[in-house]
Amino acid sequence: MQMMIPSGVNVLSFLREKGVFVPAHCGGAGACGKCVIKVIAGSLPPSECDKRLLSRQSIVSGARLACKAFTASPVRIEINDASAFNTPDIKWEQPDKSHTFGLAADIGTTTIAVSLVDITAKRSIRTVSAANAQGSFGADVITRIGAALSGEKAALRKAVTKSLADAVGRLDCASLELTKMTIAANTAMYHMLLGLDCTGIAKAPFEPATLGGEQVSLQALINDSAAPDIPVTLVRGISPFVGGDITSGLACTQLADNTLLLDLGTNGEAVLFSEGRFICSSAAAGPALEGGELSCGMGGVNGAVCRVYEHDGRLRFDTIGSAPPLGLCGSGAVDLLACCIDKGYVDKQGVFLDSYFENGFELASGVTLTQQDIRELQLAKAAIRACVDTLISHAGKKYEDISQLIIAGGFGHFLDIQSACKIGLIPNALKCKARAVGNTSLKGAERSLYDERFFGRLDDIISRAETVELSSDEGFKARFIENIGF
Repeated sequence: MQMMIPSGVNVLSFLREKGVFVPAHCGGAGACGKCVIKVIAGSLPPSECDKRLLSRQSIVSGARLACKAFTASPVRIEINDASAFNTPDIKWEQPDKSHTFGLAADIGTTTIAVSLVDITAKRSIRTVSAANAQGSFGADVITRIGAALSGEKAALRKAVTKSLADAVGRLDCASLELTKMTIAANTAMYHMLLGLDCTGIAKAPFEPATLGGEQVSLQALINDSAAPDIPVTLVRGISPFVGGDITSGLACTQLADNTLLLDLGTNGEAVLFSEGRFICSSAAAGPALEGGELSCGMGGVNGAVCRVYEHDGRLRFDTIGSAPPLGLCGSGAVDLLACCIDKGYVDKQGVFLDSYFENGFELASGVTLTQQDIRELQLAKAAIRACVDTLISHAGKKYEDISQLIIAGGFGHFLDIQSACKIGLIPNALKCKARAVGNTSLKGAERSLYDERFFGRLDDIISRAETVELSSDEGFKARFIENIGF
């Protein structure tokens, strides 16, 4: 899309004010190089950050970083719509208008997914997803909390509610009898969705203003009187770092004794169900596993490389929506790293061979795995793995005691278990016990609309939950260091 920018403004700030959100994973600090716009008409001299992060060719063609672009005169720019929603290639089935319907949403740090649920038939019939527009304020929760505390609380709420409103509109459900909605999200997302003060989740002793559980109207939530006038329930979480997205998934998943559920994302949450207890923990993995902080990373939306594999001696790849490749989402990055390790391009310490060290390994035009990307993935996988090992140790268990490993999250939908084991994200001892089940947070929100026992199960899970604080665990740091390499 194209847009006129007036004189005397910062381009990124102006776009945010107008409800146009471009990725800015560093929060606008001029460090990530993600907020690229293109000058179509007018003059906008390149900044020092442009010269450092963008190629000479792209600068000559008009590319600029919005966060460091200040206009001296009006300019016309072209931007990519970061909030473009995925829709399936297949034609949506026509809903039975004699049935009642509901809406279910999973609001993740990186991606938002919303489903239309046929309550009468007890199933989801449509789903759309998109990058969370809050990515314009930073890729991770910590950066966004900082933005909220620096005066951007209202803008963060506007970004996420706009994404939610757009999703509801994309589902084309205005003519249906909608009766209710359920939203599952982590604790920080609830604060930003409701416009609450984030001070309590910014530092110890971490006293959140909410863990979820509220019921609000959709019209009030997204500030749109034209939206369906239905109640919205927020799925209650367990603690500041084990939120409603995790409890939603637990409440809709069959768990045998000694089942380990692992939700892979910006915050890597792990829950071990053992002897009637739900032993929970969370590690700050960073956004790399969801495409954030990677040089060509992106969320799980159309054009993201989601699978990489070797065929006839060459690396091949698949993209979401079978669209032309635009970047790497988390699963694609894990696959590509695993392939590079297999081929001997990356050593046990995570260092590229000399031939790839400087410029990285190019999978396709504009899709490259760099040395810094490997470092980001190492930090993320070490945090997740150390979290898992600490949780198992805390419960007095060993790998052989684990009956199954359930990998949840949108990232887990595309994750190749063998690749995850190759890079050390998952213990080899659990490879045969692991299965990816996709977005359990969204599945739980969907199920809550037609399963009368859902919220009873949720309350029971919360009452039996125990939280392990990794920051106070003596062995976590050693396990983290131990799992950095390959």
